[in-house]
This record gives sequence, C-alpha cells and structure tokens, in this order.
Amino acid sequence: MKKNKFILDVSYDFDFVLIGIISAARDFKLAWYLNQFLEINLAKTNDLDYHSTKEDTFLISNYSYETDFSIFRLIKNRAVEFFNIKKPYLLPELKSYDYFVILNGEFAAYYHEYLSKIRDIPEIQLVKQVDYEALPSKENLLIY
Repeated sequence: MKKNKFILDVSYDFDFVLIGIISAARDFKLAWYLNQFLEINLAKTNDLDYHSTKEDTFLISNYSYETDFSIFRLIKNRAVEFFNIKKPYLLPELKSYDYFVILNGEFAAYYHEYLSKIRDIPEIQLVKQVDYEALPSKENLLIY
C-alpha cells in the first residue's frame, strides 16, 4: 500500500515590537514604574507556561495592559519556576536582558516615545529595541 506523506508548514505572524530591558528591579516594581511613567495600567496576569518537551517546563512572569486594538506586555526573561531544563530563559540567546516589553497594535506605532520614557525610569540600566527575526527561540514570544 502506498503511503502519503504530508509536510505541515506553519508560519506565524510576528507583528510586534520587542524592547529589551536590563534592570535589577523586581517585576512588580518595574511594572509599577512603567505604569507611572507611561500612564498605563499594567496588571499581573497568569504566569506563562512553556513546555519544550514532556518533562521540560518553565513559568515566566507576565504583566499586561490591553485596549481594544493593542496589547502592552511586560515579561520576565528568566523563569520564575522551571523543571528539567538547563537554560531557564524565555530567550536563552539574550540572557543579558532581564525583561522584555512586547508592543502590539497601536502601542507598536509609538514605540519610540515609549523607549524615551522608559529610559527615564531610575531602576533601569539599559533599554533597547531588539530585532527578534534571527533568534532561534523567537516562537517563545508568541503569547495568546
């Protein structure tokens, strides 16, 4: 009997701006600063649960502010909990960043303004737009 093989080609829409932050501040304190400086309302949401294999899992701290057409998300790069994984980072190739801000929709259009305001936060050592296109683990940034 002849067997048919099908190849599933999946492509994702990476339509957002990624900002990397280096800061020693705790995640709730950084969220508070972002709320004050950017006049938004970031709130703690459920931790993001990633499974790379059946046994490898990790949880990432997650704050978000959503409007009708846009999302502002603060996520921690280092896992808050991890099991059987050697590199407990959301983006292991960017270990030097402590946090990432993901801007979707209308927020992405104003990312230059957000960058300049985030630079004024005293707890932040570095803030920079990150090009995620060439990152091997960029699929970890797809949050639903």
